[in-house]
Amino acid sequence: MRIDQLEPTPTAAEPLEIPEELIASVHRHQEHLGALVSSMRAAGIDGDAIEASVRTLIDSYADELTTAIRNMMQDKRHV
Repeated sequence: MRIDQLEPTPTAAEPLEIPEELIASVHRHQEHLGALVSSMRAAGIDGDAIEASVRTLIDSYADELTTAIRNMMQDKRHV
């Protein structure tokens, strides 16, 4: 899967191959961000709360992604 194949398609995306090991994570976090945005819009949440919630979700994803990439690098060294 490439980043420009995600739904919805990011704007001005450069083609980037997403490793197979990360595809499920990318989809899960994309769904979580979509649900977060929808919920906050429906609830009429203010900008500061939206920013804090998005930051929390992105930080969580960064941690998960970093761990996955480290594991992939270790696996390749042991092959």
